[in-house]
Amino acid sequence: MKGYTKVSAKISEEERKELKKFGLNPTVIIRRAVHEEIMRAKNKNLIEKMKKIVPIISKLKLDEVVSDIRENRER
Repeated sequence: MKGYTKVSAKISEEERKELKKFGLNPTVIIRRAVHEEIMRAKNKNLIEKMKKIVPIISKLKLDEVVSDIRENRER
């Protein structure tokens, strides 16, 4: 990671007390939550892209693909 930027989140007083009570570090929790949300968004984006190419891939015949690969290896 190259640089950092500051973000903040407002939480209730009760939540802040609970964090302290259980010795939880809000910074670690926020970083983990941001990372997980980014991964979720990337996965969703990848699934959408896959849905678009499935009809194209499903038209391919496996034996033709295999023979083309073998043919290219021999070159």
